[in-house]
Order: sequence, then structure tokens, then C-alpha cells
Amino acid sequence: MLQPVLQSMWKRYCFYMENAMQASTKLPVQNIEYWQNRLFTNAIIYALPGSLLALIPSVYLECRSGNVFLAGFNVFALVTVAAIALARGISLHTRRIWLSAIIAVFAIVLTALLGTFSMACIYLFSLSVFVALQFSDRIAYGTVIFNFLVCAGFALVIHYKLFPIPLLEQITLDRWIIYSANFVFMDIVVVVLIRQTLNGLSNTMHKELSLYNELQQEAVIKADLNAGLKNSEAQYRTLFYQSPSPKLIFDAQSLRILQVNDAAVRNYGYSLQEFLQMKITDIYPDRYDADEIVNAQTNLHVGAPLSQTTQHLGKNGDYIHVEVNRADISYQGKPACMIVATDITQRVNHIDAIQKQNDRLLEIAHMQSHILRLPLARIMALSDLIEQEYKHTVDPKLLGYLNTSANELDNAIKAVVNKSADILTEQQSKNN
Repeated sequence: MLQPVLQSMWKRYCFYMENAMQASTKLPVQNIEYWQNRLFTNAIIYALPGSLLALIPSVYLECRSGNVFLAGFNVFALVTVAAIALARGISLHTRRIWLSAIIAVFAIVLTALLGTFSMACIYLFSLSVFVALQFSDRIAYGTVIFNFLVCAGFALVIHYKLFPIPLLEQITLDRWIIYSANFVFMDIVVVVLIRQTLNGLSNTMHKELSLYNELQQEAVIKADLNAGLKNSEAQYRTLFYQSPSPKLIFDAQSLRILQVNDAAVRNYGYSLQEFLQMKITDIYPDRYDADEIVNAQTNLHVGAPLSQTTQHLGKNGDYIHVEVNRADISYQGKPACMIVATDITQRVNHIDAIQKQNDRLLEIAHMQSHILRLPLARIMALSDLIEQEYKHTVDPKLLGYLNTSANELDNAIKAVVNKSADILTEQQSKNN
């Protein structure tokens, strides 16, 4: 029963401390400053209750030994740290600076009053580690110099006995120099290792963040490309399926029909399922040889003619005159061909009708120029013969009327023949 209560109290305490310290940050997780802020916040959260383990026995023993000032100083230091941690409107950077200053003062005072190097080692070394983790290289190495100056200052105090402090009675100058030299050495090593580790971690985070941003940009570009591809695919499907001209896609190797549009279904009469069971050769009349059809498709593939005019066969058996245009495509990852079979049956029928009309006009012109002119030529010859042989016995007016009528008929036949020739020339020029 006690454990859930303690967990609940601890969660509320952590939540309160984070709000009081304004620990929330908008920095990205890949930024080293984000983790420095989290580390400082957690250090304060755990240090405040944890410091009671050192404060309570220290205050008790100091008071018992009569050193009330030192006990009060310990309490004052902890209260100051708590006040700085809970004060509103102070940035985390300012809190770090105040905490570093308190640790430095606390280390110097305890070293002077307790008269032992161990207190200086504990808190000054902790100060170096804290500053190396929370500040820049310049400040971290500056802390090492500060620790050296503190040790050197105490050495001068010990040598010249500048102040009457307990430290003068507890340690000699030689011992202090030995302790200080080893302490400064270890301090430098630890600070250098920490800073190199953090700098390497920071560089790695920056690279990771840059890579993450590049991946996001690539993802956006790919999304745009996919959207464009989908739009292009939708447009292609619209152009293919809703095209008024029949379109068929077939395999380039097997010639099996793979897809057709609605116009092909309407024009040929086959359903989509029937088309998918057929080859492209099945829509050609029987008089076309399979090899001839394949060769024609190959010729289109090679590229000489871009189109060809041929005949296809509908489901009802009717011949369909088509103009075939072909393009090589990739369909579902395989090489395929798409043909556009434009129905030109009406145009072919119209040309055939004109050709038949031209043939009739040629026949009429031949009749007029040969069959009709032959009797007329005989009449004109007889008229000349009568005029020569019987001009004294035949009325000249009758002969004149006969010749005039023959000439008028001859001119009329010539006009009809010439008009027929003009019409034929015009029709042939239109067909060409």
C-alpha cells in the first residue's frame, strides 16, 4: 500500500519541479543542449531530496561539536540551491551559473573550516564535472584553471599563514602540494574526456539531424513525385479508356491482348473478357497469314512506317477498315505494344462509291464519244453524199436543216464528253 503512495508523490514532485524550473524546451531531441537541459533538471530533482542524506547528519554532528556556524552554512547552502531551483522567471542557464557559484563557495568554505583536502577534492571535482557537462569548452577548461587557483591560493595561505583557519593545523604545505598536483591532473583528464565525448556526441547529433532533414525533404519530394505519378496515371487511364478511338495493348512476344478501351469494345463487338482471351491476330480476317501479321507488327516496331491501313474483323463477321498506329510501351513491367485502330470504314466506303461513280461516268463518256458518235458520223457522211449527188433534185433548205441538226448534235455530244472528262478529273484530284 505504501509503494503506490510514494510513487504518486514522487511523480507529483517531479512534475512540480519541472514546471518550476521551466524545463520544457522546444529544442529538437537531436540537439545536445536538449540533453544538457534534461540532465540539469534531473540533477536538481534528485539532488534536493538526496542532499538531506548528507545535510541531516552533518548538521547534527556539527551542532554537537559546537560548530554552529558551519551547520548553519550547510543549511543556508541547501536552502539557496532550493530557492534558485524553485524561483520563477529564471532561465536554466542562469540557474546553472548560480549553482556553480554555490558549489565553488561551499567547497572553499568547507575546506577552510574543516581543514581537510577531501572536501575540496569532492566539491571542486564535482564542480568540474558539472561545468564540463553543462557549459562550453572554454568555461569547462576555465573551471580547471579556477580549481588550480584555489589549490594555489590555499597553498599560499598554508605557507604564509595568512588566516588563522583550521586548515593550517591539519595539513602541511608539502602534503597540500602533492594532493593538489594529483587533483589538478585528474581534473584535467576527466574534463578533457567529458568535453571530447560531448563534442563527438554533438557532432553526431548534428549529422543525424541533417540526415533526418534530408530524409524529410526526400520524403516530401517522393510524395510529390508519387502524387504526380498518380495524377499522370489517372490522366493516362482517362485518355486510354475514354478515347473515342479503339486502343488495344498486347504482349510484344506472345501477341496476347492485355487491355482494351471502351471504344474497342463498342467497335469490335467483343466484351472485355473475350478480348483478354484473344491474340492480336484473332481480329484479322482469315486471308491474313499469321506470319504476315507478325511481320507487319515487326515492321512497325522497326520504325519504317509509323502507321498502316489494313482490315480487322468484328465479332459479327463484318470487315472493319482501320488505320493502325503503334507505340512500344511497358505494361506491368513487361514489354508491350499499344495500337490505335482508327475506324476508316466509312471513308473507304465513300471512296469506293466515288470510284464506282467515276467508272459509270467513264462508261457514259465512252458511249457518248464512240457509240453515239458513230451513227452521227454516218448521218453526216450521208448528208454530204446527198448534197454532192442529188443537189439538183433535193431541196437545198432540207439539206441545210439536216446539216445544221447534225452539227448541233455533234457539238452537244462533244460538250457532254468534255464535261464528263472535267468531272472525272475533279473526282480523281479529290481522291488523291
